[in-house]
Amino acid sequence: MGERRSALGPESRARDFPKHGPGLPPATVLGSAGLMFLVGEVVPAAVSGRWTLALAPRALILSRLAVLLTLPVALPVGQLLELAARPGRLRERVLELARGGSDPYSDLSKGVLPCRTVEDVLTPLEDCFMLDASTVLDFGVLASIMQSGHTRIPVYEDERSNIVDMLYLKDLAFVDPEDCTPLSTITRFYSHPLHFVFNDTKLDAVLEEFKRGKSHLAIVQKVNNEGEGDPFYEVLGLVTLEDVIEEIIKSEILDESEDYRDTVVKKKPVSLSAPLRQKEEFSLFKVSDDDYKVKISPQLLLATQRFLSREVDVFSPLRISEKVLLHLLKHPSVNQEVRFDESDRLAAHHYLYQRSQPVDYFILILQGRVEVEIGKEGLKFENGAFTYYGVSALTAPSSVHQSPVSSLQSIRHDPLPEPAEGTRLSAYCPDYTVRALSDLQLIKVTRLQYLNALLATRAQAVPQSPENADLQAVPGSQTRLLGDKTAAATGSSHSRPGLPAEESPGRNPGV
Repeated sequence: MGERRSALGPESRARDFPKHGPGLPPATVLGSAGLMFLVGEVVPAAVSGRWTLALAPRALILSRLAVLLTLPVALPVGQLLELAARPGRLRERVLELARGGSDPYSDLSKGVLPCRTVEDVLTPLEDCFMLDASTVLDFGVLASIMQSGHTRIPVYEDERSNIVDMLYLKDLAFVDPEDCTPLSTITRFYSHPLHFVFNDTKLDAVLEEFKRGKSHLAIVQKVNNEGEGDPFYEVLGLVTLEDVIEEIIKSEILDESEDYRDTVVKKKPVSLSAPLRQKEEFSLFKVSDDDYKVKISPQLLLATQRFLSREVDVFSPLRISEKVLLHLLKHPSVNQEVRFDESDRLAAHHYLYQRSQPVDYFILILQGRVEVEIGKEGLKFENGAFTYYGVSALTAPSSVHQSPVSSLQSIRHDPLPEPAEGTRLSAYCPDYTVRALSDLQLIKVTRLQYLNALLATRAQAVPQSPENADLQAVPGSQTRLLGDKTAAATGSSHSRPGLPAEESPGRNPGV
């Protein structure tokens, strides 16, 4: 035994257990991987891309066969996963372990909403931004609404606790501050319903009401049975969907109109008479009070535009488009008024026209009475609203005296000729006198404003080209009717030096 054991040396053991080589060569590995990629990826993609519709029905049989073969294993595993995902099982435990004790929303899972009432989260009535039903939607009120940052605004009558309507910010999309529309007109038109809740209503019930989409704001009230009188409903404040969400997340929600300091110190509601904040200055959008000295209602403005376009030949749609005419009538210098002085009936500012005094404007009386004196005999008669004078001042004037034009007369005028270069138009001198007998509201259109209206109508009808580059605003006119492109394209070098400069608004040259 000893000799045999000694005969087995290291070399014999090496022959019995050969050493492992370095493995497969790299070329073999790369070739196998490339062949697998070619056969498993490239060829199937190429074949399916070429004959997709032909192979899809046949491949469906193979898919069903694979489902049947794996069904004995897949069905029990699916049932186990379904049982583990039910509430109270594995899924709930995993969520609890993932949340731990630092989840800010853990109070929601414990049911914080059923434990709180709307009285705990409401905004007190004295801190709410509200509007009186008798408010007029002028520029100041609309600016205050924009500054408040609220999209739903309660409307009250007489006292703040008597809430009768709700105004949505989107209701003001078509409101023009120049029209001074009453707030009651807007609220009656939309007639948004009011949502009332009692002060002891739970937050989860209020949240369900808000989720139904009827309203995202509710008026909180309670039954006040204190005192000797009958019980009545007392309004405490307002609660919104935002208040409920803030109670859930235990944090304030700040929007674009709020500041972080407002959450620390409760700010008072913005007063309608309070000045606007510096960062929300809306004066850029407001026309100064000096420009709009005379207010004209939309109904009267529309009636004036219809009357001039149909009854006065120089303002017919064939000469001035209705759109340009409406812009002209809206201009501040066109709308004027005359205050009648009872103590001095013959005051200078009472005279709209004087005999043989040159004028260059047309006047339409909208409200009030005037006295007209005409002829060598000095015949006098009174006229009222919607009578007009000075039509010839807008057309080609001459040195011949013209008679006043009444609204009851039908006239015909020749087309407006183009003024020649280097010539000066003679002024129109009426042979009559027009004097105010009461307070007047009138439309005053000067010759230059009328020429600008003609040019604006032609610019709208004819596209800009080198052939019609002579269409430009007459210098000195205060009526900016042409567009920015037309005004920019016209320079002072193309102006007509023969036309007179326009007078300042509100000044009657015949006085």
